Amino acid sequence: MFKVTIVQVGRVPGRDVSGMFELARKLVSEGPVGDLVVFPENWVSAKPLGVGEFESIVGGLYEVFESNVVGGLQYVVDFDGRVRSVGLAFIEGSPVRVCEKIYPSKAVGERGRVEPGRIQGAFKVKGWTLGCVACVDIFYPEVSRVLAALGASVIYNPSSTPDNRLGLWRSALRVRASENVVYTVGVNAVGNRYPDGRVAGGSSVVFSPLGRVLASLGPNIGVSTVTLDSGRLEEALERWAFREDFERDYATLYKDYASKRWNI
Repeated sequence: MFKVTIVQVGRVPGRDVSGMFELARKLVSEGPVGDLVVFPENWVSAKPLGVGEFESIVGGLYEVFESNVVGGLQYVVDFDGRVRSVGLAFIEGSPVRVCEKIYPSKAVGERGRVEPGRIQGAFKVKGWTLGCVACVDIFYPEVSRVLAALGASVIYNPSSTPDNRLGLWRSALRVRASENVVYTVGVNAVGNRYPDGRVAGGSSVVFSPLGRVLASLGPNIGVSTVTLDSGRLEEALERWAFREDFERDYATLYKDYASKRWNI
């Protein structure tokens, strides 16, 4: 069994970075903490933070929760001075870069100010292999396919999806779960406002490898802990040949491409 705590939160007017940290601490401390605590996109700040500052925030949450933390996505000024959308984690006390947004959103103008990222590969927590797919990258099935080829059994998608696109986002997560025979964990922000006025609408969701809803949050700030069962994964693998056929016919192609493109 693998317990994942979803923290559905978003920027609150009047709260600075330290205020958002305190809000996250308070929300999670009110209930049980799983083996992994996961956050959405840009819940800390709408403006780029220094990559070291973001790492300190995630590391601080790790110390407070005494559990592994993936701090969602955040615009950061990276080590080379360029702005990227980066996912950082603290796993067993060590910082890990788990994802970057590969395809910055054209719809909200990210492509003019955010450097395209790269796949970071899979990472392990408590014996489980996870892959992080950054926000809009969930609509590029090849990204999830690469992570599945690298052995991921859980796809984690930190997002800031507006309320008028929630149905589409959830559908993509369900399809990624079934076609790759993995769990998908979609964690969406609440209240983050887009330049065109749309607002991130929460509705975080977890799908089983058979496409069944295991956890679903509403439109408000909240926390939920869900248990991922390896037995459900085995059940899906025995029932469906999708993963088996993929690994036989295509996985090597995806791994070779990832190796050449991103040196994974």
